[in-house]
Amino acid sequence: MEVQAHGNYYEDLKIKELTGFSKEEYDSLKDNGYTSSMDIVKGLHSDKDVSIKTAKGKKVDCGDILRRRSESEYDIIIGLYNQVGDTKVFHTEYTFHITPDIEQKLWGKMNYNLLLEYVDYIKSIPSGKQAQQETKAERTILKNCIADKKAQMKIHPKVDSKKQRRVQCSFNIDKLIKSGVEYEARPIRIVVESKTRTFNK
Repeated sequence: MEVQAHGNYYEDLKIKELTGFSKEEYDSLKDNGYTSSMDIVKGLHSDKDVSIKTAKGKKVDCGDILRRRSESEYDIIIGLYNQVGDTKVFHTEYTFHITPDIEQKLWGKMNYNLLLEYVDYIKSIPSGKQAQQETKAERTILKNCIADKKAQMKIHPKVDSKKQRRVQCSFNIDKLIKSGVEYEARPIRIVVESKTRTFNK
């Protein structure tokens, strides 16, 4: 089973539950298909935008930082799982209601233009291990200057020894709850065959 199969399986279940369509069927209805920033699109068999994620711990990866920064009103549904042998057991589902009035909680001083400058810098780093090593200190300094420690969203630049040059973001479920963002949580029980992820060195 592919690395992201558990995420696709959970996403498929939620899309069916909320729209009546499978993930494949629903993606075919969207203007941008599976590359759309939202898994469920407002106005397309839904009265709201919805982003569907899975997470093993309390850190939730939210993908491209500029795309997420430009979004102001949506629900984010997270399926939490534990790895048990070669299976992933989903045990809790969170739904957070993201609205324009909590923008300050999520992003603090990190406005779109500020993040855009940082993303452009990361993308400008030449490919290869040498550039990765030579820019490490500068990347850390710039990130610390831009990041807002009080904001829920955290910056995650991806600069590897080859060609990866991008910036993602994440938040912590417990900290987001503590900040006062409206949410619901419910127990679930979904078991998916899926081995622990491994990386090639």
